[in-house]
Parts: sequence; C-alpha cells; structure tokens
Amino acid sequence: MASNTSPNESPAVGQTAGANAAKGGNPDLEAQVAKLREDVAGVADALKSLATDRADDAKRQAYALRDDVRERGEQYLRQAQDAASELEEQLSEKVRAEPIKSVLIAAAAGYLYARIFRR
Repeated sequence: MASNTSPNESPAVGQTAGANAAKGGNPDLEAQVAKLREDVAGVADALKSLATDRADDAKRQAYALRDDVRERGEQYLRQAQDAASELEEQLSEKVRAEPIKSVLIAAAAGYLYARIFRR
C-alpha cells in the first residue's frame, strides 16, 4: 500500500499539514462554512421563535381554561346559594304554618343528638 507521507514523516504530521492547507488555502471552503454557520443560526432563531409562539399559545389556552372554570364555579356557587335561600324560605313558611309541629320535631332532633353524642 502506498502512503501520502514520506518515509521520514509520521502520519500525524501529514494530517496536520493537510488541515493547515484546508484552513488557510481554500477561501471557498471558508465561505461555505460561514454560510453554514449563518444557516444554522437562522434555523436556531426560527426554532426559538416557533417555541416561543407555541408557549404563548399554551399560556393563552391555560388562561382561557382557568377563566372558564372560574366562571362555571361562580355560576354553580350562585345556583347553590339560590337553592339554599329557597330552601330556607320554604322552611320558614312551614314553621310559621305549623309552629307546634316544628317545635316537637326540633326537640326530638335535639334529644336524639344528645343521646348519640353522650359520653
């Protein structure tokens, strides 16, 4: 097998000489490397922009979902408050309509409560 290096040169010296020739001797190669670096930087900027846009979209969706959940929760709370107020009004009307029966029911409930939780 033939070698590119002379018998006095080691293979490492031949490779170093070739690398030096490629660095300083080929302006076309240097221009291609510079163009490649620009392209890579452009791709990195595009990816960064895309990731930022996606993150902003996800953030907007999360805020919209949060607002929707808050509105639904407030609506359910108002419905529960309305139902409790209506139940309270109905109970008050029953007590006014039948006061003796209401007092007996309250006394029986108190007695049962006392019996259950007696030490």
